[in-house]
Amino acid sequence: MLLFSVVGSFNLKDRNMSKTIRMSGAIITLVESKAECPHCEREIPFEEIETKWMKQDNHTMRLKCKCKRFIGVTTDMRGDFVAFDLKG
Repeated sequence: MLLFSVVGSFNLKDRNMSKTIRMSGAIITLVESKAECPHCEREIPFEEIETKWMKQDNHTMRLKCKCKRFIGVTTDMRGDFVAFDLKG
């Protein structure tokens, strides 16, 4: 059984950052990520991406933004979602 406590408070919804918590024998990273559309610069929420991401077998996926354009979505080494232009 693993027991740990987090000292202090933090809000991950305001920033595209991760919070690292160090414990004896482990490091836990909490991520709240939002991909930004390269065309309209709209932040695509985590919940909108995650449902489609879980069904993917690849490390990238196509997603249609509300601006009616398709964008690519992948993750960086921290686990944050990153959007990119598919026509690049």
